Formats: sequence, C-alpha cells, structure tokens
Amino acid sequence: MTMKYPFVEDTLGKKVAIGSGLSVDCMTCRHRAVLDVAALARRLGDDYGCMHWDLIKVLYCQPCRDAGRPDRNLHFTNHAVTPEKRRKD
Repeated sequence: MTMKYPFVEDTLGKKVAIGSGLSVDCMTCRHRAVLDVAALARRLGDDYGCMHWDLIKVLYCQPCRDAGRPDRNLHFTNHAVTPEKRRKD
C-alpha cells in the first residue's frame, strides 16, 4: 500500500497496513476486548471504516446483550505502533 501524506487512518485496511491496534470498552459493564483488526478487515473488507460511527454498527457487548442491557455503549481506543512491535523488513 502506498501511503499518502498527510496519512489518515480511517479504514481497517490502513490499520492493518501500518500494524496499529484497536480495543473496545463497554461503558455499561466495563467489559474490555482487544480487537483482531486483521480478522475484522477480512470479515468487513479493507475499505470498511474504523471510526467509532462505523464500528458501532457492527460491534456490540455480548455480556450486556445477554443480560438485556443496552449493548452499544462502546468506547474505542486506537493503539499506536510501538518500536518493539514494528515490522522488521
């Protein structure tokens, strides 16, 4: 993938390309999960957005859904690529 500058990390494919991470926290029950961005990109497509308004359409909190509580009170956190996690080419 050719990077254009300024770089905007707005799709799952771009997140996979640079190797950044994403986690989600349920603000209702405090359940937390680290998302497998590559698996999401395979499932939803590389061009699928990775912004809150995109992800909230397809992700939910399973414990809250099972308990009958609102299940889309979610907060997403981007994780930067740290030097020790960068790909060595």
